[in-house]
Amino acid sequence: MSIYDYRDRPAYRSDVFKPYKNQNISKWWGKDQDNLIKLTIGKWQWNWYWEISDIVISHTSEETIASFMSTTNLNNKIMYFAVSRAQELGLTNLIRKPKWKVCPLCHNKFIENSLPHPLIKRLGIDQIDFCSPCLRDTILQNTGSQTASKEEVLAYLRELVTALQRIPHQGYGEGINDFKGLNSKERLELLQIFQKKPSTRHVKKLFGTWLQALIDAGILEDDVRRTSRGIQCIAKDGHVCLSIGEKTIDDFLYANGITHNKEPYYPEGKYRADFDVNGVFIEYFGLAGNPDYDKKTKLKQKLCKKYGVTLISLFPSDLVSDSRLDVKILNVLKQ
Repeated sequence: MSIYDYRDRPAYRSDVFKPYKNQNISKWWGKDQDNLIKLTIGKWQWNWYWEISDIVISHTSEETIASFMSTTNLNNKIMYFAVSRAQELGLTNLIRKPKWKVCPLCHNKFIENSLPHPLIKRLGIDQIDFCSPCLRDTILQNTGSQTASKEEVLAYLRELVTALQRIPHQGYGEGINDFKGLNSKERLELLQIFQKKPSTRHVKKLFGTWLQALIDAGILEDDVRRTSRGIQCIAKDGHVCLSIGEKTIDDFLYANGITHNKEPYYPEGKYRADFDVNGVFIEYFGLAGNPDYDKKTKLKQKLCKKYGVTLISLFPSDLVSDSRLDVKILNVLKQ
């Protein structure tokens, strides 16, 4: 059995840590590093030692670390030193006792510290509401069914989009930050859907690309995505959006703290753009490929060029990855 199979015991043994001294580390370790231990324990509780090395290194000058020790097993040495230091100072007394809970997915009892650290990093130390066996095959990288049919994959994508009300990026749910900002009810809804999740590799095998799967599911082929909740959808900032693609962009702007207005008029004619960011227009051309729609797109682009308006043109392929939106939107706005 792996550490992901347990519900009734800690994922990691605490008795593996022995007193550890290191004269080189002692030369530069001080109150600042002790305080980092305290802060890390507050954030990660019983799993704090998995994070402490990176945190200490990021808060200590490279010159200081490099001048006293080689990089060989640097992280392990700092971790063992920090654990000994925490025990010596009594900081481990700040760690709360893990709670017993009932997983809403399988209805089995589990103790919080039975989850390995990669799962806790995704859920957060204060939102450990699901057991490890229910999560291991759905939210870790490269997980999911390898046998789902095309119809099952398309049904999964439609159900996921209806729940998210945005375009999911490839491998959605497997990222460290995908669950941030979601409450327990929202997480439960997603995890129930993830039980039908196909692996990214399987999706590519069936459809060629993630984008093509979204198109075949009818999620990106129309400017307006009809769902059980209706045509209109509300962005996180309260803006009314007429498509899932538009909402995805609106939520991206909001998440990055970018103030934006909806539907500004072009300098000429009765045309409107989707968003205005300090004079920069953002348009989502969701029906690219339609001859009449493409004519309208070219006309809007010409108007922007004529009046010196910066236009960010977005297409369905740009919405399947936050990194694509970073490049297309953030890089332009920084100029």
